[in-house]
Amino acid sequence: MNNVSDVVELKRRYDEIAETLDEKTTACDYNLRELEIDTAAGYMKDGQRTLDIGCGLGYAVRQYAARKKIEAHGIDYSEKMIEAARELSRNNQEDLKGTVNFQTANVLELPYEDGYFDVVSSSRCLMALLAWELQRRALVEVARVLKPGGTLVLMEGTFEGLDKLNYVREQFNLAPIAADGRDRLFTLKFHEPELLDFCQSLYDCERIQRFGMYYFITRVIHPLMVAPEAPKYSHKINEVARDIARVIPDFDELGHLVAFVLKKKG
Repeated sequence: MNNVSDVVELKRRYDEIAETLDEKTTACDYNLRELEIDTAAGYMKDGQRTLDIGCGLGYAVRQYAARKKIEAHGIDYSEKMIEAARELSRNNQEDLKGTVNFQTANVLELPYEDGYFDVVSSSRCLMALLAWELQRRALVEVARVLKPGGTLVLMEGTFEGLDKLNYVREQFNLAPIAADGRDRLFTLKFHEPELLDFCQSLYDCERIQRFGMYYFITRVIHPLMVAPEAPKYSHKINEVARDIARVIPDFDELGHLVAFVLKKKG
């Protein structure tokens, strides 16, 4: 899957998205992104130094700094994304409790000293590496820049969660959701047992947060409700699903996005 043409095309698509300056384009399901931000922000405390890898246009980084008095960093391998993130940040400084910093960097070679961060967050970044070997290298590199006992909030897609969602969709004659995401951005989801087994030497798994309630409402109820029209992320039911999921997060472990809260050993 990790062939040169896919890698080049994915980078082109990210650069193209950056030029829109539209934060809802980098995360089409922006209500789900709010749940991701809630999850990661819950592990951040005033006075800490944090890093968001694959930060895109920097929306999550600014949200973290708006909620906590932290030193919030964001990196992305797309130069255009970082340029846009800096531009958007300049227009949103008045709401921040902490500080924000953006720079172009690759998660496989982070430009920071060992043990530099208290918390690292990833929202779908490692899925874009398109090879398990590269994903493993990224997990090791993130561990390097985390302090001992520091937290990695790894929010990535898994095959297991998607399979469960597709099984439920099948019961209602809804088409399966493809695992590779090639309709928009290429992804390589994780096998949960494989991921957790690899992480054992680096991290202790403190918590696994699922978003099954949000997925059940938006990927099963919503498409059934609007059929034969296609569901839209801007529909009011997605906002309702977000609010319900804040109170009742999971439902039958449905949905590909899973948050793994990992503590660096030591």
